[in-house]
Amino acid sequence: MLPGTLVGCSSKSYFDLASARHWGQRVAAAVEAGEVSDVGLYVCPAFPLVPVLAGELTATDVALGAQDVSVHPPGAFTGEVSAELLAELGVRYVMVGHPERLRMSDEEAKAVPGKIERVAQAGLVPIIIVGEPEPGPRAEQRWAEQLEMGLARFPRDGEIVVAYEPTWAIGQAEPAAGEHIVEAVASIRSLAGQHVAETRVLYGGSARPGTFTDIANAAAARGMPVPEGIFLGRAGLDPAAFLATAAEVQSARAGAVDAADRGGR
Repeated sequence: MLPGTLVGCSSKSYFDLASARHWGQRVAAAVEAGEVSDVGLYVCPAFPLVPVLAGELTATDVALGAQDVSVHPPGAFTGEVSAELLAELGVRYVMVGHPERLRMSDEEAKAVPGKIERVAQAGLVPIIIVGEPEPGPRAEQRWAEQLEMGLARFPRDGEIVVAYEPTWAIGQAEPAAGEHIVEAVASIRSLAGQHVAETRVLYGGSARPGTFTDIANAAAARGMPVPEGIFLGRAGLDPAAFLATAAEVQSARAGAVDAADRGGR
């Protein structure tokens, strides 16, 4: 079963061997010391660093992820990394459909449903990246199309993580506004629920320490639920920032649950 709250980091291709080891050691020490609890943590490094971080995080519950996966099974597919191999390496989450990957390969968008299917067949959890290319009134239609296509062959009783990352916010100086995020996440949660029984919806896209607090405040002002967590990119490369964000999300989510309980009494 998926954790109720998730905080993750994709290192993209920033980490070298030394920085990956440092990140893993610092995060492992914090988790073992009880600095962060009640939050499911994960990291998605480049393929060669998966075993490295597995070694550093072995005594913790921090989960491993991958940034991509092959649409093919094991076989004569030079340069590909299969879902089965990722599972053997201890990977739990696999990113599929990130805009940076889509931009690098013309065939990537067509391959998304097959990749998601391969991930599910290997017993792993896909992190499906959705988001509109630019702000506008057709954004919800775009999310619906992405989820409809990606989950066409996904089992109804499966588990997914959906990361809302509007393309126009990725790599920018500021993330999307909190008001926009809570509206988008509510829509995406409803759409995803039509396909899969268990879903966690996170926000990514230039997220950093402080972003989740802004989102939680916007949700409270509107009487809406907050996302189940956050997915960091560059801001998560600093283990101190990653851990600070995890503590922030833990506090904000706990406050939101308390407020909901008081409202129901």
